[in-house]
Amino acid sequence: MDQPPQNPYRTLYFLVKHGDWGANLVSLGVLLAAGVGAVIVEALWALPLVVLGAGLLLVILRSYVELVRVIVDMLLPK
Repeated sequence: MDQPPQNPYRTLYFLVKHGDWGANLVSLGVLLAAGVGAVIVEALWALPLVVLGAGLLLVILRSYVELVRVIVDMLLPK
């Protein structure tokens, strides 16, 4: 009973398939959590920083997903 070969790059293929949604959800979660936290502690001056930070996080995560896609397309066997 031979086992079928396992894909050793499951995480990379998961990021290729679901990376855009994941980056959006993580950034939105950070935006909401930090925004609520800023309102709770009454630091409304921090809200623009929260928006800027969440936007920067989105750009970084999306670029990471694109980098993984390039690696998968160019370097991994098909």
